[in-house]
Parts: sequence; C-alpha cells; structure tokens
Amino acid sequence: MVLIGSVTAVIPADPAESDDTTYLHPTPWGAADAEAQFLADRILRRGGGGLFLDDERQYALRHEVKQALSLIRRAYPAMADVRVREEYRPGRIILGLEGELRDTVIGIWNDETALAPPPTGHAIFDALNAKLGLKAAETLRFGGYAFLDVDERVDVVEAAFAYFTIDGVDYARPEWMVGGSPDVDAAKVQGTWHFVFRNAWGDCPAGCIHSELSFFTVADGEVMRIERARARTMDPFATLLADRGWR
Repeated sequence: MVLIGSVTAVIPADPAESDDTTYLHPTPWGAADAEAQFLADRILRRGGGGLFLDDERQYALRHEVKQALSLIRRAYPAMADVRVREEYRPGRIILGLEGELRDTVIGIWNDETALAPPPTGHAIFDALNAKLGLKAAETLRFGGYAFLDVDERVDVVEAAFAYFTIDGVDYARPEWMVGGSPDVDAAKVQGTWHFVFRNAWGDCPAGCIHSELSFFTVADGEVMRIERARARTMDPFATLLADRGWR
C-alpha cells in the first residue's frame, strides 16, 4: 500500500496480476484534521475579533473546511499534493524589548523560570501575559529578545499588536514559518466556498521559483473548477490573490 498525498493507492502484491492501480479516494471526512485547523484559524484571523479565536466558530469552520477539501480532492486527486501550509507557530510570540522593561525581563526570566515565568512587576505587561495564559518564556540577554508561549487559542497576530502598544516593547510578531511551499486558501461568500490551491516548486526554502494556481467553488456538496482567467476577475478569488500576493 502506497500513500499518495491524502489518496491511498492499493497496488497488487504481484504486479503481474494487474497493470492498473486502484485508487481509494477519501470520503468527505477523509481530509487531514491539521489542514482544516490551519485554514480555519487563518480565516478567523483574517476576520479579526479579539485576542482569542472563537471556539465555536473555529469548530464550525474546521468542520466545513475539512469536508470541502475532501470533496475537491475526491473530484480532482492531484489537489491532494497541495497542502494547507501552517502560517504561524500556535501560541508563540516574539518580542524585542528595550529600556527598563528589557532589563527587568532579562533579569527575572532565565533558564530556571522558563516553564513558569514569574510576574515582572510591570503591571500592563504582566496583565497581558496573564490574560493570554503565558506558559513559558525564553530570553536572549544579548539583543533583548523574549520568546513567549501562550494559550494556543490566542490569535497571535492580534496578540503581537497588543504587546507592541506596551511601553518598552520595541518589536512584536508571531513566529511565522520560513520559506515557501504549496498552500491553500479559502473564503466563504453567500453559502459558497471559494478555494485557491497554489502548487509551488523550485528552491522553496528561498520562497519557491515556480507556482501554479487552481480555483474551485464548493456549494451544496458540489465542486466546480473555475477557469484561471475568469477566477482572477471574480471575488473573493481576486481578494484572496491580492491578500496573499499570489499571481
């Protein structure tokens, strides 16, 4: 048995028995949970809504995305090789600190306190740490960087903005994935899902030299492939492409 993306190919034990490979395409529930989670979280972050991703909306989106991905890949098996890319490390925020806050954090947080960072005495900073469920922290003494691990339900983009407003925080960002890779993005408009599959290849650690886009809609259990030139003029496809910088 050979796994080809999310499609299973069953090959006879004796190749002489058959020249054909039988493909068992996934059921509507056969898509990867991780991919559905990554894409649901991305859609929620794009919509904003606070420091925490909404659990109920996240569950509902994950359910819908997982089903739609399976339907597309059952109809177009080649799309099983184009996977949803994890955008950010869940719950990880990187800070660049300066001034008194830098000196305080570097002085208090060390290897011994990494798994249970104590309060720093900076009221606003400590309050945000508590609100986000700070679980662990590492610091780099030279450079004033702090690497925070908070509750994985936190919207790390919104949290980075919240930290950046604090006096003494010079730099704040999520920990994003480095390099390029194939990816999938999506948006739902008036009951119809619109998916863009971006296959990418060629020196992807540096960002990928080549790419190819495929466009699909899913509504009422039906999948439709949209011709590229037409899709580029349609919303929300055009908006997704502009948002991601895909051409």
